[in-house]
Amino acid sequence: MNKFLYFRTVADEANDGVTGLKTNSPSSFMFPADTLMAMQPTSDTALTLYFKPALLTGHSTDALRDTVVLNVTQGDTFEVMAKITDAIANPARGHSDGFIVVADDVTTTDSATAALADLAVAGQYIHSSITSCGAITVNNPSGGNGIHEYYEVLDIGTGDSGDVAALLSVKLPAQAVLIEGAMVPVELASTTHGLCALHFHSASVAFDSSGAGTEWIGAGSAGTASIPDADADLDGTAGVVGKAVHSGSIAKIARGTDETFFSVVVQEDCSSMGGTPKLGVYIKWAGPAAVAV
Repeated sequence: MNKFLYFRTVADEANDGVTGLKTNSPSSFMFPADTLMAMQPTSDTALTLYFKPALLTGHSTDALRDTVVLNVTQGDTFEVMAKITDAIANPARGHSDGFIVVADDVTTTDSATAALADLAVAGQYIHSSITSCGAITVNNPSGGNGIHEYYEVLDIGTGDSGDVAALLSVKLPAQAVLIEGAMVPVELASTTHGLCALHFHSASVAFDSSGAGTEWIGAGSAGTASIPDADADLDGTAGVVGKAVHSGSIAKIARGTDETFFSVVVQEDCSSMGGTPKLGVYIKWAGPAAVAV
């Protein structure tokens, strides 16, 4: 029997199919269970599920993943992962039709029949520790050439000022035009270190080597275009989780015949940085789809 995992992230059923319509962030989506590739806690209260792209066809999708974020009770990500795995492996346990509701935030019904509309109902969750369904991200079906977005959470390593502390796991083929990007602190360091900038390069730069590309986002970006005009800050005291730095007003960048690689470069001595700092990196571009590095 084929099995499917269902997610919905709107509270009012009337908004389902309206909020997120024809975007890469739909209000609800159902994934074939056998396309679930991995599950990973991405914060103390968030569990991210990674799927093979559901809508992309006809080209390499090795580097791309659709994702769903589940908001969970702190400390219970393991239990939620175990419950999802059990439901897929044992559909007879309440899922004999193959339809598995993982997270449904709807609490108000919608219907053309007045008596069935605007009724209060309880959200449905496969485990009681799921508090809500977060963002659903489905890669654009345009696949090859077009407008693309990519987001990845990177573990930031230690290094001297100016060193590469993390590498994005995708590259852009030639003829891409960089439209915008952002860095978002996901987890702070346990020490007072962690100023980061985002660089792009025409060739891959090794981890822990000197950053040799062009700064795109950060305090030293061209024309001080970043918003705010600052580096992303993973400092365990001064940093703020979720405080984004955007590419701002910088002009679009046509890469021509060069490939484009991305790296996070620390802007201070982070050789003694502690903890498990994590930085989310977002990029948007026009041109061919990303491929794995």
